[in-house]
Amino acid sequence: MAIFGSLKDMPFPDLVGMLGRRSGVLEVFGLQGKRQGYSIALEGGRVVWVREGTRVLDPLQARSVLLDLFHSGEGAFEFTPSTPPPPPDGQVLGWPLERLLLTMTTVEDERAQYQPFLPDPKTRFQAVALEVWLEEPLWSFWEKAKPLLAQGASAEDLASRLGLSVEETVYYLHKLRLVGKVAPVRAYEEVRKDEAKQGLFRRLLASLLRRGG
Repeated sequence: MAIFGSLKDMPFPDLVGMLGRRSGVLEVFGLQGKRQGYSIALEGGRVVWVREGTRVLDPLQARSVLLDLFHSGEGAFEFTPSTPPPPPDGQVLGWPLERLLLTMTTVEDERAQYQPFLPDPKTRFQAVALEVWLEEPLWSFWEKAKPLLAQGASAEDLASRLGLSVEETVYYLHKLRLVGKVAPVRAYEEVRKDEAKQGLFRRLLASLLRRGG
């Protein structure tokens, strides 16, 4: 039997908690500022795929949608129990709902904590060649954004190209900056110039030492 209601009466975290390990398709619609609704396929308490209208979202966009729904107080929902069809591209997300809720709670807490320190959405950032381990969802964002950040990109640029909100993109860039994966373009260029000057100085010093010897 279908379950339906309003997100105002039953917020999204409570809704997915109630669904538990059920299988079916959760439709969310009537969201403010959204022309199309979302479909979320669940199987045994795991997210199989997320669809906007008829378009299946990639993992990064799917996380972004679920995060928006996490704190949305508008819209309606309908859950139809069934065995959901596999995604057309065969890429199953397989995210446990309980763990996903914990992740989204952490992201929300961090975004509130970092709010005074977040960069301007127009600030351009450049990828830095530093190997560090990244947790999800930051890793997925980095993998998608890396080609664009190689040439320098702002949060506004990335949000538009990746299909994310500017607020979420600014948060990801701030976290990448904290771990040393990106730097503002101006600061990055100054570091590169400083490295070039140091390299030139070392070459001159080596040349003088050889002559002196």
